[in-house]
Amino acid sequence: MILGYIVTNKKLNGISGFVEQVDSITKADSTKPILVIGWKEAKKYDGYKNILDKQLSFNVYWTFSKTESRSDFEQDLKKFYNIIYNNILNNINYYYINFFKLKYNKIKKLINILYSRERKNIYISNNFVYVQYRPNNILGISLSMLEYCGIGKSKVMNKIRSNPYNILLEDDNQKVFRLSKELGDKKYSLPYFMD
Repeated sequence: MILGYIVTNKKLNGISGFVEQVDSITKADSTKPILVIGWKEAKKYDGYKNILDKQLSFNVYWTFSKTESRSDFEQDLKKFYNIIYNNILNNINYYYINFFKLKYNKIKKLINILYSRERKNIYISNNFVYVQYRPNNILGISLSMLEYCGIGKSKVMNKIRSNPYNILLEDDNQKVFRLSKELGDKKYSLPYFMD
């Protein structure tokens, strides 16, 4: 899944897997955020105003190359990632499932979601299960609340793990660890980023 583009003809290391590096802006999808690397390159675009204004157009930004200003490059790259994450987070609907208020037919629907034959990412962290339901919906389920209601945590986890259509993500996964640091208190959205 490509969420943004970096435009440069020099090889960059350590770029997020969600960002594709291209050598020309024409190769980037203009509906997604684009970061142009290099002051000389930025000056070629119609939207360029001055070195203080880092936005070239609606979804296009620029920064200095590492050799021009390493500190600006690193700061602007972090800002660019935040723009990408915020674009996604604004389109994700998070629903916390409160079992005390859930009616029987909704519980059945939730069970059908968890055990369906539809591929879905499930993130497990701190006694919480976050399930991606349809592209932009995340369901949050508290395992502690389930235990309080008399439903054993291990029973639920065994059922979730036994479904081959569930892709389980836990904190010990390197990609999950790195992304959870970047997402901060929005870790519930992690299943979305794992496609």
